[in-house]
Amino acid sequence: MHKVVINAETIAASGTFTSQGIAIPEVHSHFSLYWEVTGDGTAKFEYESSPDGEHYVLDDGTAIATGRVKNDGPGSDGIDMVDFSPLPCEALKIKCTETGTASSITITAVLCTT
Repeated sequence: MHKVVINAETIAASGTFTSQGIAIPEVHSHFSLYWEVTGDGTAKFEYESSPDGEHYVLDDGTAIATGRVKNDGPGSDGIDMVDFSPLPCEALKIKCTETGTASSITITAVLCTT
């Protein structure tokens, strides 16, 4: 399954964007998050998990990637991908925060499951 969770979303300096909930009732262990970062800010990606698809929690240790900028990734073009393994849940939200505090970023992110 590939699902675009953030589509060319501009996040202001120190701002946050959280995706809508993504139901994952039969996938419980292994995910990848692909993203593209543009702009002069710095991105932090996290996930919020839900046992019921209604109530979401951002637990300690939910960071997927931190300190990501427009020239990161294997091609130095802001495009990268990381694997992560949340605890079993029924749904996820992907949260992106601009942590550089001075500039905005634009993010596109895709959640991939096996």
